[in-house]
Amino acid sequence: MRCLHEAIDRLHVACLRRVMPRVFRHGVESPSLVEHLNAVQLRLPALTSARHYHVQAQTLVGELRAGFQIRWGPRPTLPVIVYHHGIAEMPYDKSFRGIFRDSLPGQAHLVAIRAPFHRTWLGLLPGLASMAHFLAMCAVAMRLGEAVRQALLAHGAQGSMLVGTSLGGFLALVHHCLFGSADCYVPLLAGPDLAYSMLSTHLRHFLAAPALAHAASITALLDWRAAFHASDTRRVVPLLARYDLHMPYAHYAACYAACGVPVVSMTRGHITGTLAFATLRTHVRTCIQTLPSPST
Repeated sequence: MRCLHEAIDRLHVACLRRVMPRVFRHGVESPSLVEHLNAVQLRLPALTSARHYHVQAQTLVGELRAGFQIRWGPRPTLPVIVYHHGIAEMPYDKSFRGIFRDSLPGQAHLVAIRAPFHRTWLGLLPGLASMAHFLAMCAVAMRLGEAVRQALLAHGAQGSMLVGTSLGGFLALVHHCLFGSADCYVPLLAGPDLAYSMLSTHLRHFLAAPALAHAASITALLDWRAAFHASDTRRVVPLLARYDLHMPYAHYAACYAACGVPVVSMTRGHITGTLAFATLRTHVRTCIQTLPSPST
């Protein structure tokens, strides 16, 4: 079965390489993610019984459009779960709908963040053209997720958790390093060193040649291991896939082990792991049990 899971990861990359322009083809020079995050300005719309919301954000690369959806739980005091999707996930809530179906909606208020550039496949391309646009995309998603989290707590929610898959899991970890405001962080198929995936796996074939020539810049901007090691990691509960070629198990399990963080694993690859909704749901449900018990 290992060969099958790894073959699907390889096939996924081979197919996308044929149709996608090279990533960071316009350069890897960029302010840091922290600088991008500090520059984001956005205002939440009034939260009502509506499911979907749109947001305009001012960033270092100009105005970006993002969005989110809320599934309100049956009681105001339930905790809030904020979910960040993976890169190039179309529709953006595909994994959100897969993971948070069945019994989970009754246990929490559920929020899915739509990062900028994630309305269509063509719309994604500008977000991957330069490191500055990529980091602005990440910064808006993080700032929006934190703003919605705070808004739901102000509405009476008790406790909060951040969950993300792949790139979304990386964003959850960076949120942990910079905000540390949630009660639990659940990175799925992700770790704190995104630079490794971009530079040292078959994903490097997506990068433009000038970007590969400036690997040190990519590492400086996307390797968050030092910040993660310096943080209080007791609230981080990761899940990795043993046959993952996009986010290799050996590297990321070692990242977590260096910080004393136990890892839950499954025998899948990256693509098959992101589709293993029942396994991901079980892990998230277990993490919900660690949140503060809401009052009735």
